[in-house]
Amino acid sequence: MSGLRSFWRRGSDWLGGGEPHRLPEKDEHVAVVDSLLSEVDFHVKELERAYREREQEERRLQTGVDYTWLITGTPKSYEVPQLERLELEELCYKVNPAECCKVISLFRDAMVREPPVEELGRIMRSCIIQVLEQRPREESLSEWMSRRAHSLTSLKLKPPGRVAPSADVEDIEMQAGNPPRETRAYSMPDFSVEGPVNGGGAYPV
Repeated sequence: MSGLRSFWRRGSDWLGGGEPHRLPEKDEHVAVVDSLLSEVDFHVKELERAYREREQEERRLQTGVDYTWLITGTPKSYEVPQLERLELEELCYKVNPAECCKVISLFRDAMVREPPVEELGRIMRSCIIQVLEQRPREESLSEWMSRRAHSLTSLKLKPPGRVAPSADVEDIEMQAGNPPRETRAYSMPDFSVEGPVNGGGAYPV
């Protein structure tokens, strides 16, 4: 019994350590391509079915006989030409996942008028181009550098303004009823000499 357990343990190690096998994740752009092309194929079949039903109804009204029971098989469905499909795949790959729903919405709006199935590839192409053209334009390197230089110039510091003494202080005091301040005068001592100078002697005390 222990030998059987060791055999299974070794087998699980050979198969990847016993962990469940995980499929590689699909590229998001590949998923977008599959979704858009599947949308085209689905509407091709839906339009062909609507055309057949309308044709059978018109024939029944004209002849008065229903021949639908004679139909043994479904006619071959229309397929987008190979070169046109490859070009459409390349264009679908440029669509971001967030834009996929918008492309599908535009495409379904165009299906309301029931266009010929041969035009579905070109209609999907037009819807994709319309969404891609609505993207915001990417800023070039020269535009970014110019905008950066302009923002740095506007951030330069301006020289501070000089604060001048207010001349309204005395006016405020007079309006409040306070007497104006008296200016104090300072007198300098008088060093003038009285009387004549005697022979260049000293000044009299």
